[in-house]
Amino acid sequence: MEYKPWMDYIKSEDMPNDDLKTIAESAGIRSALALIFLTPGLTVTIPKNAFTEVKKRYIISQYDGRKYTINRLALECEFSQRYIYKIIQNHLPNKSHPKSKS
Repeated sequence: MEYKPWMDYIKSEDMPNDDLKTIAESAGIRSALALIFLTPGLTVTIPKNAFTEVKKRYIISQYDGRKYTINRLALECEFSQRYIYKIIQNHLPNKSHPKSKS
């Protein structure tokens, strides 16, 4: 998208709908304009937990067996400690007990 000087006058209240107004207010006017000009007519749904799988990979890579790490990961990833334990528990059997092919 080529940014034009007249676009400096656009404010969030100038957005054509409430969804784009929300994007302009939270991510910036330029982000909203990029969506308007680069993806016209596209309907987008933004998932609440878009990066859960990435966070799980991060947790598995960072886990060192200490409770302190569990607490840190829970805060960083905005998961409960119990959920961190569950992620690790689901991953550990795959590491320590490879499945045999029958």
